[in-house]
Amino acid sequence: MKIKVGLFIYASILALFSLGGCQEEVIEIVEPLSESVINNQSPLADLVQQATMSDGSFDNIIDHSSCITVKLPVTVIANEQEIVISTTDDLKLIERVFDKSETDEDVLEIIFPIVVIMADHTEVIVNNDDELEDLIEDCIEGGDDDDIECIDFAYPLNISIYNVANQISDVVIIENDEELFKLFESLDENELVSFNFPLKLVLTDGTEVTVQDNNELEHLIKDFGDECDEDDDNDFDDDDVDDSNLQDILLDGTWVVTYFFDENDETTDFEGFRFEFFEEGRATATHNDQITEGTWNTYGDDGELELEMNFGTESPLDELHDDWTIIEFDEHIIRLMDVSDDGSEEFLTFERPTDGGEELTVAMVIVEGQWLVANYNDSGVDETASFAGFTFTFAEDGTALATNGTDTIAGTWSEVKEGETHKLVLDFGSTVPFDEFADDWNVVEFSETRIDLNDISGGDGTTDILVFEKI
Repeated sequence: MKIKVGLFIYASILALFSLGGCQEEVIEIVEPLSESVINNQSPLADLVQQATMSDGSFDNIIDHSSCITVKLPVTVIANEQEIVISTTDDLKLIERVFDKSETDEDVLEIIFPIVVIMADHTEVIVNNDDELEDLIEDCIEGGDDDDIECIDFAYPLNISIYNVANQISDVVIIENDEELFKLFESLDENELVSFNFPLKLVLTDGTEVTVQDNNELEHLIKDFGDECDEDDDNDFDDDDVDDSNLQDILLDGTWVVTYFFDENDETTDFEGFRFEFFEEGRATATHNDQITEGTWNTYGDDGELELEMNFGTESPLDELHDDWTIIEFDEHIIRLMDVSDDGSEEFLTFERPTDGGEELTVAMVIVEGQWLVANYNDSGVDETASFAGFTFTFAEDGTALATNGTDTIAGTWSEVKEGETHKLVLDFGSTVPFDEFADDWNVVEFSETRIDLNDISGGDGTTDILVFEKI
């Protein structure tokens, strides 16, 4: 906590001193109802302390207590597997071990001694399980404890302190919850404090709220203090993500990779592979009658649904060994992405093969139903509006029609394969703007409801983008 000593004295207090000057009069006038100052008896002082207590709920998978936090790093043994927890992100490593089976009894052993942080931010050395139990036995689970976790102060902030006994005034710069909690905890009967407004506070959904005075601050904390799930149970917060629907879909039938992007489109590397997911986290990848055993697991991470897969170190299956974030899924398609430490992104799409076991192709989906142009970008220029009102139909004989109810444009289409690249060849003649479609479009990604295409110019290297979506 950084402290600057200044000559700040509240105008209201100066006025009071000019009228009488006795200490008893000053204390009497700055009762808790004062709009500008706070003393150790003010209701707002209690609310500030509750909002700045150390939140011990995020590591409940280790200590089974929302009132204390285990100071990292710490070593644990989860179901006989040793894990070093160095950051809060590492807590999900325990969750994954526990989620490998729904039938076993999950056991966690802590390697002592450890240091725990209490709700009041003090640190205590704990040497064994008995000492840990003594610390947490009075903790109230289920969200009825004193701490307020649904709203946070935005730091840094300035607070003015005035001591009526010695008439010294300080300006204090507060950097975090611990400093603010300890400041209000240490207030004695002779000390008055005042926030330097406006203040910013942050709600659990990330919304920033600005308050202009003590009254607004008190009402804000009261109004939002119970407006979130504080997750004060004995489990890790990621369990709050429901992965049951995703698991049911994964277990039902066979899947194929219809898109894989890692700096480049590498979808063709997975041609001919069939993936199946089984109970107890077992999976197989089959290619030309060769079966590769693998593992899978679903879990939550910061409120997002994740799918972890591991099919060993052989290419190309080693590319799937990652913690994939679920973008969207239904019974037909699962879209995933992964962001690496350097910020690069990978994309993976699983889809159902056709009933006959044949892999889904653009030709299979494009002939079903009507389509519209959801995006047409010509070398960086958005020209989507040029196709507004037109619907497209593609027949199995390779003919196509575009119509807006008044005008009808005839064309042709075909799906071809050039080496490892899939292309959709379109030609709607010379009618503007449909002449723009006359090209061999690269198939970037497709599903039963969307087809993403692009074309990279061989001259200047510019890229055209064309996206069809089913109506």
